[in-house]
Amino acid sequence: MIERLTLWGLAPASPRTDIPLPGSPERSASRLAVEDEAGTVWVLERLRPEQADRRERIGCALLRLAEAGLPVAPYRPGPQGRFVLEAEGACWQLSPFVEGDPLPRPSFIEDPARGTALGRFLADLASAGETVREPCPTFTLEEYVNELLAKTAARRPDVHRVLLPVLPVLAPLFEAWHGLPHTLCQGDFHPLNVIWRGTEIGAVIDWEFMGVRPALYDAANCLGCVGIEDPRALVRGLAPALLAELRDREALPPEGYRLLPELVLGLRFAWLSEWLRRSDEEMIEMELSFMRLLANSLDTLTPAWNRLLEH
Repeated sequence: MIERLTLWGLAPASPRTDIPLPGSPERSASRLAVEDEAGTVWVLERLRPEQADRRERIGCALLRLAEAGLPVAPYRPGPQGRFVLEAEGACWQLSPFVEGDPLPRPSFIEDPARGTALGRFLADLASAGETVREPCPTFTLEEYVNELLAKTAARRPDVHRVLLPVLPVLAPLFEAWHGLPHTLCQGDFHPLNVIWRGTEIGAVIDWEFMGVRPALYDAANCLGCVGIEDPRALVRGLAPALLAELRDREALPPEGYRLLPELVLGLRFAWLSEWLRRSDEEMIEMELSFMRLLANSLDTLTPAWNRLLEH
């Protein structure tokens, strides 16, 4: 793969198999850290054929976000200004390797400084996103949930039985969805998709699901990922600090905030879908337990957050 660096006018030196790459390896057909002759380390990805058009749009969007000062790792454009280059029947992308510090798990959920950093990024993304062209079709959570329910009814009736009592509490969110304030979202925002430098953000990675969503979509996904580590963490440490930063930056719209607990719960369906795809029975059971807990606690979350935000 390393010889593909020449597509960007770079002289290849060596593969860096000693460097573990953060983020999901499933975002492309294959990827490798490579070093050029100048000593710069890059992440080289070979794309699946169906990814090329969307990755080109994501490349354009990330460049705009980088120009706006957001901590991202934008793809390097080729000689003709395109972000996806072709060679011998395959498509390739190149991005700078961003070095960072390991995320301490699970103790990161107790760290308000990380929550402030995450909230700052989301507020900046909402502001910069106004200048970025929408890179993918609009996502409707109700359609996604109904599709997953149909699949579980046919393939996993045990899971389907657990999900049915959860569904009614999401009705207000589904009804309000299209009327909520929308903005550009990363689409898979959580602390493991951040390259950390101490408690600050070096880069946010894995933009495969970026698109226009309800304004608190990314915050809700992040809160859910904190809560599944320990549900009590939804009201301490990182979580309230994230919300406080969004409030202080006027990025906590009342219409969305009113339904934020429902949004946290609704987005767990996507995580459950992932565990089902992987046949990860331990995570399936953990996810279902967390979803049941959220469904039974929705009316307590917003008052608890309100009390914390008052201090």
